[in-house]
Amino acid sequence: MKFIDTHAHLDGFGRRGGLAEIVGRAMDAGVEKIVACSTNPDEWLFYESAAREFAGSVFWQIGIHPGDISENCEIALDSLGAFFASDFPPVAIGEIGLDYFRAPSDPAEFEAMRDRQIKIFSRQLELSNSFESAKICVHARDSVGDCVEQIAAAGVDFSRVVFHCYAGTAEELAEINALGARASFTGIITYKSAGEMRRAMLAQGLGRLMLETDCPYLAPAPLRGNVNEPANIPLIARAAAEIFGVSEEYLADAVRENSRGFFGI
Repeated sequence: MKFIDTHAHLDGFGRRGGLAEIVGRAMDAGVEKIVACSTNPDEWLFYESAAREFAGSVFWQIGIHPGDISENCEIALDSLGAFFASDFPPVAIGEIGLDYFRAPSDPAEFEAMRDRQIKIFSRQLELSNSFESAKICVHARDSVGDCVEQIAAAGVDFSRVVFHCYAGTAEELAEINALGARASFTGIITYKSAGEMRRAMLAQGLGRLMLETDCPYLAPAPLRGNVNEPANIPLIARAAAEIFGVSEEYLADAVRENSRGFFGI
């Protein structure tokens, strides 16, 4: 069986000098491709270099996470064109979006945070229209409605969009799917408390399903609490196969083709 990890943060492994080992373990586990994801401009050169070093195995996304917004990030966004013109361009803009999970309790502070996040999110969405071959990876923690609103306002084709590490409701996902977007799922589906997430995944169906580790976070059971890595994708796929009531081989093939088709890899 062959797998694709559609969302992995590899910079920490790289800083510790262990990236080659992580990629090697993934390949040994049948994970043939990894879509790595940046969160701020300081990581962009690292991910471009990783895609070059592990050409054909590691691909990358470029973007600014809502939790990584800084004073100079708008200036950094002006350099997106240069990265897309490189020999190893990003396959997606991401991860970008909105995050209200740790929102300030003071209403004025919340609105200021929300406005700041929306400004950078909408700018990246607008820029994405200049790179239409690239997909868009959305971080929408407690903010699905606002994210959908901003994507629509930017005139983005929803078929280019994946809501990564989906944690919304099945009803919200039905609306997202109706617009043409999809969701990807992590090892959280293996947690006992994730009944609503499993319901959402089933409702979306196998036709759009993609799986991700979101490593080094969210290791699947029985590894929960440990450092996650792309080699753990088969554990997530095994759980998904059980949830869908299909063989591991059938699910692996379906998810692999979905992921290859979506990212063009």
